[in-house]
Amino acid sequence: MFTRCPQCKTVHKMTAALLSHTRGLVQCGQCDRTFSALSFLFDEWPAGQAYGPAKGPEATPPVLSKEGADPDAGVSVDSGNDETAEKASSPNRIAWILGVSLLILITVINTVWTFRQPLEKIPYVNALTNNTSPLQPDEGGLLKDPKQIQLVSRDMHTHPTRSGILVLSLTFVNLAQQSQEYPEMMITLLDATNQPVAKRRFLPTDYLRTGADTKSGLSPDVYLPVLLELGDPGEQAVGFEIQFY
Repeated sequence: MFTRCPQCKTVHKMTAALLSHTRGLVQCGQCDRTFSALSFLFDEWPAGQAYGPAKGPEATPPVLSKEGADPDAGVSVDSGNDETAEKASSPNRIAWILGVSLLILITVINTVWTFRQPLEKIPYVNALTNNTSPLQPDEGGLLKDPKQIQLVSRDMHTHPTRSGILVLSLTFVNLAQQSQEYPEMMITLLDATNQPVAKRRFLPTDYLRTGADTKSGLSPDVYLPVLLELGDPGEQAVGFEIQFY
């Protein structure tokens, strides 16, 4: 079969394999015009205005390669079309990968958030969230895992005999499987909108009785009652929260 360049009317010999590989898009070896060979395809040498290529009408079909065609052939393959399509599809592929990755990340975050409470009971996960290791004791041989300190009861009221003083009574327990350091406590007084009004940090020596042995630590399943006195900031303070460190 043959194809004829619509510009210079040069006729080139074609094969079905060449047309299939190039999707019908070729470049004339005489005038460099790129055209669809399928639109100017003939089973026999075309009638009317027609010219043979420099090497004659029986020139060998171009050899396909990454660069296009054999420079000695009459018709060359326009590889730019494939390259353009590949470049156009590249951003779409990247966008698709990013979209899928984002969906996976959102799914993982939602799963962790939904099951956060059961996960916090796993020692390894608990250690990661608190930058501590429940299996790693401190230099004194005691565990330090504030997440394993649970507040059992708490109550705050004004001092019965001293004005301007609040009394905070609380009880906490060590849920860890081994003795751990007595925790530090942060007491925060809150207003009606849960904004901090006043706060104070208490060390173990501030809430333990005088002469208490802090080196032995708080044993597992031991309930420790604590009584603290705080300055009353006035009617603005309507609530409080307790954090262990």
